[in-house]
Parts: sequence; structure tokens; C-alpha cells
Amino acid sequence: MKWRKIHIRLSKQLLILMALFMIPVAGLTQDRSLAELIRQARAAGIEQAQLDHLQDRAATRGISDEELISIIEPSVALAEKNLPSDLIFQKALEGMSKGVSAQQMIPVLQNIQQSTESVVPVIDSWMERGEVDEMLTRSGERFDREMLRNEMLKVSAKAVSQQVGLNLVQDILNTLTEQGVIPTTKPSSVIAGIGITPDLPEVAERPEAVRGIVVRAIQSGFSAAEIQNLPGAMNVAQRRSQMPASAVLEGVSQQLQRELPASQILQNLFNGNVGGGPPGRTPPGLDNRPGQEGPPDGVGPPDGTGLPDNSGGG
Repeated sequence: MKWRKIHIRLSKQLLILMALFMIPVAGLTQDRSLAELIRQARAAGIEQAQLDHLQDRAATRGISDEELISIIEPSVALAEKNLPSDLIFQKALEGMSKGVSAQQMIPVLQNIQQSTESVVPVIDSWMERGEVDEMLTRSGERFDREMLRNEMLKVSAKAVSQQVGLNLVQDILNTLTEQGVIPTTKPSSVIAGIGITPDLPEVAERPEAVRGIVVRAIQSGFSAAEIQNLPGAMNVAQRRSQMPASAVLEGVSQQLQRELPASQILQNLFNGNVGGGPPGRTPPGLDNRPGQEGPPDGVGPPDGTGLPDNSGGG
């Protein structure tokens, strides 16, 4: 009995010692895993400053190392495939600044990773077209092939991650190429055209109409800034005219078909003139608005130019 009691006591002491040693070992293992992922990220070309910034933000938000690993992993997976990972870092930092939990952020970041990987065949196939090389040569913009590919991957992935169908991205690029637009346009305009697709009304319901507007805007020589102003101008036009989004799409399409200058189309929209015709006349097919006369007070740019203020500050 005496030896049995001694054996039980020694066994308990051994278990206690094992537990005491396992606590720091587990901690070191987790730290080593995060450190290893950081080294992997650096080897893949991710800048240390980005990683440090993300770690600092995570620490202030109380995000655990295990959660941070899951946040960083999608960006490393992309970087190791020579794909842009900036969008994941931006989204993660945005989420942290808004107090979004790690468990909510992680699926969003994984979706961005999957969206980026899904657009690669479409963008790489388009990049192989001779028209793209011609555009790069003639545009006068400081884009090389790698820069253009990265920017196209980023805007396309962002669009797809926001419920824009991959087919729409492919259709826009194919249409621009088939209509001979690519050699005569600028890379920044094509990037902007894909970039605005998630912000255009009814993109999920009427992708053909959205494709037509994007293609015609680029074909008409809209600059990147003018293309980027289109979604906001269309939103203002809908509010001021009180027309449905489908009517605004149709009105913009009509203005583009009439080959009005970009500045005039934008000014018309900011003034609530959806169809772009003379004041007081609604083009056929766009006359289904409620009976409000004139735009509501306080809507539109304050400077009277019909264009938003892009001077900074906001």
C-alpha cells in the first residue's frame, strides 16, 4: 500500500510538471507558426511594412495570433502565385478600423483570394492579344505589361468578389477587342471601366446594359476620371429624376449612342437630365417617373459645373 501511494503521488507530480512544461511549449509553437508565415510572406514578396502594419492593427483590436494567421494566409497564397495581394491587406485593415471581428473578415478575405484566382485565366488570355501590346505602345501612359496585368487582376477580382459575374468582365474585354477599341484607348480607361461595374445600377439584373454603357464610354474616349464619375452621376440622376434604375441605364445608353461629349453627359446626369434632351422633354421610354417637377433641393454639385468636386479632402 505504501508503494502504491508513493506511485500515485509521483504520477500526480509528473502530470503537474508535464502540464507546466506544455503551456509555454504550446505558446511557442503558435508564435513560431505566425513567425514562419511572416517569413513565408516575405519570401513571396510581401513587404515587411505591410505585415508590421497589419500586426500592429491586429494587436490593438485584440486579434489572436491564430486569427491573424487566417487573415494573412490568403494574401500569401496569392503572392506565391505572383498575383496581387494588396486588396486583401486593404480589406483587412478596413475591417479592423471598423471593428469587424476576425471571424467575419476571414470569409471575405478568402472570397477575394478565390475571386482573384478565378479571373487569372480571363486576364492572362486577354493580355496575350496583340491589341493590348499596341495599346501599351500608343497610349503614352506609363504602363508596362506587368503593371497592367496587376491592375486588371485587382479591379476584376474586386468586381467579381462584389457579385459581378466573371462572364461580364470577359464580355466587356472581348467586346472592346472585337470592336477594335483597344488599340485606340488607354490602359487607365479600361481599368476604370472594369472598376466601376460593381457600382453601376442593376449590374446583376441587367449585365448586358451595363456592358453596353462601359464599352461605349471607353469607345467614346472617356478618360479614366470621367468613367469613374459615371456611377455617382447616375446615382444623382436617379435621385433627382425619381426614375427607376433601369430608366437611368437606358437614358445613359441613349446619350452615349448620340455621341455626346463625356462632360455633357456627366453634367446632364448631375442635373437630373437622364435622357440628355432639352429641358422639359423626356425621351420616349423614359417617361415613367412619378409626377415630381424639378430636382429636390440640395442635390448636385455646388460649383454649378455639373461635375463633382475632385479637388481633394474627401
